[in-house]
Amino acid sequence: MKTKALIVPLALALTIFSFGCDKNDDNDISSKDRNFVMKANMANFAEIDAGQLAATKATDPGIKAFGQQMVMDHTQSKSELKNIANSLGIYAPDSLDAEHMALKSQLMSLSGAKFDSVYIHSQVNDHNMAIDLYDDEGDDGNNRQLRDYARNTLPHLREHKSKADSLATKF
Repeated sequence: MKTKALIVPLALALTIFSFGCDKNDDNDISSKDRNFVMKANMANFAEIDAGQLAATKATDPGIKAFGQQMVMDHTQSKSELKNIANSLGIYAPDSLDAEHMALKSQLMSLSGAKFDSVYIHSQVNDHNMAIDLYDDEGDDGNNRQLRDYARNTLPHLREHKSKADSLATKF
């Protein structure tokens, strides 16, 4: 009888605890989720910014079209993430990090095939990092909305990476 009296409260406590740890809680926002929003939004902003340069400065028609595609796709992705972040009360910066500020400065000083080469190789690198970031959030993020956003965006990022890889073989 004493054992039964101990098991029932213990089972109840475990049940309550497991509900509190459910990864489907829309209100459960971890520092990992916040970090994802910050990095993902800055990455989207960087893709838009660099894509605008490529759309105007690139000499290779494929690079030019890729830049235009990055502006269009990442503007949509940024808008979607911004809406989620706003609904969750998470800050999503519209700015470039130091690495992308340096890249922008470099790209602005280049022209012709050199511009095309630096731009597309930076895109391969950026999309590798973005895929890792989104994959990690999709697997281990606490907030369901952010996990779903990351999982739904990954196929587009992989497609971008594949196109960038293909274009980079020219340079």
